[in-house]
Amino acid sequence: MEEMQDIDLELSPVLTRDLPEALQTPTKQVGYGFMFALTFAAISLYILYAGIGALLLPYQIELLAPGQKVAILSFFTSITVLIALFANPLSGAFSDRTTSRFGRRRPWIFAGGLLTMLGLIFMWRANSIPLLFVGYSLVELFSNCVLAALVATIPDQVPDKQRGTVSGIYGLATGFGGILGAVIAGQIFKTNPTNAYVVMLVIVLIATIPFAVFLADKVLPKGYMPRFHLGAFLKNFWINPRKHPDFSWAWLTRFIPFVGYFLGITYIFYFLTDVVKYPAPLQGASTFSIIAAVVSLVSTLLGGFLSDRLKRRKLFVIAGMIIMAIAMLLLAFFQVWISVVLAAAVLGFGLGAYLAVDVAIVTLVLPSAKDRAKDMGIINIANTLPHSIAPVIAGFVLALTHSYSVLYIAAAIFVLLGVFTVMPIKAVR
Repeated sequence: MEEMQDIDLELSPVLTRDLPEALQTPTKQVGYGFMFALTFAAISLYILYAGIGALLLPYQIELLAPGQKVAILSFFTSITVLIALFANPLSGAFSDRTTSRFGRRRPWIFAGGLLTMLGLIFMWRANSIPLLFVGYSLVELFSNCVLAALVATIPDQVPDKQRGTVSGIYGLATGFGGILGAVIAGQIFKTNPTNAYVVMLVIVLIATIPFAVFLADKVLPKGYMPRFHLGAFLKNFWINPRKHPDFSWAWLTRFIPFVGYFLGITYIFYFLTDVVKYPAPLQGASTFSIIAAVVSLVSTLLGGFLSDRLKRRKLFVIAGMIIMAIAMLLLAFFQVWISVVLAAAVLGFGLGAYLAVDVAIVTLVLPSAKDRAKDMGIINIANTLPHSIAPVIAGFVLALTHSYSVLYIAAAIFVLLGVFTVMPIKAVR
């Protein structure tokens, strides 16, 4: 009964009158200033994920340990993303209970942004694999603390009727952040790519800190939420799929396709080096990321706008997954540079269509108004866990078959399996 009441409170503003303002369903429309600031803050994080994960990290590992680059990259991404996996929901749960006079989300965005910059300094100055690992771990840990609080501001601040539009604009963060990350890491600093960390540090500073300072974050009264207990958190961390099937299917709709997505992009730098034999693999991987990101910007904007007009979400997610699978098959069977460029454009178009409405779907199936950040953190696991699992799967596939074709076929299969997870969601058309 208590869980059902939480659902009713989330859906009906009339029933939220007795809740503290911080927990009430928002009814006032947000302006373009909020949308821009939220998106810019998220872009600063996705610059890191695109520029570091796909370009700088493989580049530095190859410099420091060329003979073990595949195994070390697999280890790095697996361990550090597992760190992020726990950081996201835990920090979300803590922010749900934060009673600071500055609000619930602002302290986490502010402190997390500063500590993310510390990790960037470690990576910039790294001259050994252990130091590089420490820096990357700090970046993953604290950037995910920021991300958890940022995403929670959508159900905190945005009314239902605007969530498709805000989701589409927020979805720009992935594409635009990917463009900037690829440009900064792979194009601007060609002679000394690690200097890109300085620019990334400045961007995080000017994007996250002002957002935290000026966010109209509502204060949660002290004593309203129960104190955090790890045992109770772990117990409540499980959301029964029988009671909340839509939420469970939405989680899988993120998890399964993203396994395929990360299977496809994690080793693109080494794919260009060892298979395509591209003479400048760092710039080639950067070009791949830029093309995919530019195209995704267009399809994200178009998808978000059309989904609000048509009142349909599933159609765009399904189409996006099918298109992404086509891109993986292009990489599997046509391993020349022109096909890589075409695959990047196709992948970007499919990813944009998917991201345009993905956040909107998730925010419409949250189980509880009281635990929005924690629940969004659980959903974000579906983003981060594949980033940890995919390199292990990819490393196993490459060790067993020594074939990137098999790897990309596996990626296409995972992405297509996602189609069967979005169709059963009943709360969303």
